[in-house]
Amino acid sequence: MRKLFIVALIITLCNSIAAAQGGYAGAFLRMGVAARSEAMGRAHVAMAQSSEGVFFNPATAAFLAEMEINASVRKLALDRSFVFVNFATPVRPRPASSGAKPLNAGVAISWIHAGVDNIEARDFDGEKYATLSSAENAFAFSFAVRPHPKFAVGLTARYVYNRFPKVKNDDGALSASSFGFDLGALVEPLAGIRLGAALHDVNLKYVWNTQDVYEQGSSTVNRFPRGASFGVAINRPYPWLTIVADVEKRQFRDGALHLGAQAAYREMLQLRAGLNDGEPTFGAGFRFALFGRATELHYAYATHPDNLDGDHIFGWAFIF
Repeated sequence: MRKLFIVALIITLCNSIAAAQGGYAGAFLRMGVAARSEAMGRAHVAMAQSSEGVFFNPATAAFLAEMEINASVRKLALDRSFVFVNFATPVRPRPASSGAKPLNAGVAISWIHAGVDNIEARDFDGEKYATLSSAENAFAFSFAVRPHPKFAVGLTARYVYNRFPKVKNDDGALSASSFGFDLGALVEPLAGIRLGAALHDVNLKYVWNTQDVYEQGSSTVNRFPRGASFGVAINRPYPWLTIVADVEKRQFRDGALHLGAQAAYREMLQLRAGLNDGEPTFGAGFRFALFGRATELHYAYATHPDNLDGDHIFGWAFIF
């Protein structure tokens, strides 16, 4: 009975890592990922200027102009952690014949980690008997191809893994994993205007088997809510100013509107602001040379509804 109580408690805590997600599986994939996108209200479906855009739309990888390594850390309360790391690069192989057109493509590899530490395990008498933790991870490979200079399609294959240590009767770990994918498309009908569309979290689910946890254990399936999003990014007539807007719809939830803007000064300084479904966000980025290479530091602050404390997101990108 004590194990049953603890497993229920931990699953509730982990599914609540993003409180606004309603407790459905895979909430950590709906928290946003990195500083640049969070500062712009999470409107990134049509934004093809950074590697983290691949998370929102895999087709953006084909529009990347530079190789990039990107890492971002989100500061959270209640002993929670969130880390995003990815690598993205354009792919421009030489054509086999002199008259053939070169292939325009891009690839990206990403890792997302979300965890909760220092969970006090207590029995029904309120006595503490252990300190537990949990962690969710997502590993993704994205590929996009641009068959036409103004159009790209992309696919992300994603593996998710969730683990609760020391909850089985033999103190073993309870875990679940799944494979799924995202699909995306990006088109540039006019110079300075891009339109994007994406499907998210297709086929992702957790299958929990608790027969080794308590006597009346069973098998439970928690499916990730699938989603669809559509977006536009405009940086005309002023190339230094980019305006973005996304509409997102998830299963079991109302639609969400994401708005954002970025103003850049000579590719050195970027100022960002947005509305994440009505919640204000803002941030900035600074580009400079380090060991002969370009690097960028990014910061974002994202507010939450219901007077919850806002999140501070810090990012560091290396440009090659």
